[in-house]
Amino acid sequence: LTSVTIPESVTSIGDYAFFGCTSLISIEIPESVTSIGKDAFYKCTGLTAVTISESVTSIGDHAFYGCTGLTSVTIDNNAIASKTYTSSARLSEIFGTQVTSYAFGEGVKKIGDYACYGLTNITNLSLPETLTSIGESAFEGCSGLTSVTIPNSVTSIKINAFCDCSNLTEASLPCTLTTMGQGAFARTKLKEIVLPDALTSIGKY
Repeated sequence: LTSVTIPESVTSIGDYAFFGCTSLISIEIPESVTSIGKDAFYKCTGLTAVTISESVTSIGDHAFYGCTGLTSVTIDNNAIASKTYTSSARLSEIFGTQVTSYAFGEGVKKIGDYACYGLTNITNLSLPETLTSIGESAFEGCSGLTSVTIPNSVTSIKINAFCDCSNLTEASLPCTLTTMGQGAFARTKLKEIVLPDALTSIGKY
């Protein structure tokens, strides 16, 4: 099995639906799908890119885990992006740690706490103009990041959001930013930060 086209009549992809389809290189998930079950595409090692549409509100654990060829993930749904994750339950529990590029689509308003915590392989990050908040430790430890552009819609960057991004040398902060939590850019390689006039609160340390 090398490709799958799922019809618009499908609303759910069940647990283990395409488990171990190692030759699968192409999958189009239609806007009608609202949920993807656990291990649905587990070890589909031929997949290189996946887009989670705005309609998908639920993704099971390890849905794309073990997809060693998967390097690019696009997330268009705010519920998935803004979910409160933990240091041990992150987006990597869905997509794996090998992903190098995360793009969050228009409509995403928040990046949840710990969403991409410790994902050292991320080198490319795209944030939408609809984004208003970046959660606690959302990108902490993403040592592969060298630059980040934060859109002008963002008003809040939480505690440790980009802490320990040890190779981060450039960051563009939005003029709308009003709150920046403690350690937001701690232990990075930033040489200069221009703080916006709207900023009213900077955290400790």
